[in-house]
Amino acid sequence: MKPQVFNQLLLEAIDDSLSVLGEEPKGALYQYLATMHSLAREDIPEKLEEFSGGLKKALGGASSVIQRIILRKLFQKLGSNFRESPELEFVDHVKDARRRFDITAQRQSLQEHMADYGRSKKAQVPR
Repeated sequence: MKPQVFNQLLLEAIDDSLSVLGEEPKGALYQYLATMHSLAREDIPEKLEEFSGGLKKALGGASSVIQRIILRKLFQKLGSNFRESPELEFVDHVKDARRRFDITAQRQSLQEHMADYGRSKKAQVPR
């Protein structure tokens, strides 16, 4: 699968998670990130450090709670369980999720390829 699929899942997890603040505060937070950090919503997946820093500046200590909610929702969307590691930062956890997503996508692609190969071989068997 392509990186934009993971990025879309990440943005959905962020949107869902920020909704706990309410729709107006969520919109205000996106506006703050865009204005004060030059970070548009669609650029967040490629600029996770800036997003994390902007979240910390905007929400203070509450940012760690929001980040955990984002991570739980992201891993849930990937069909995995989020296990917090104190030595890892938010960005590290997202990178881990992306790595897991890539591995799963590669496996699925390989399985589909093998299934297609099997079907094409069956079609070649003389009867």
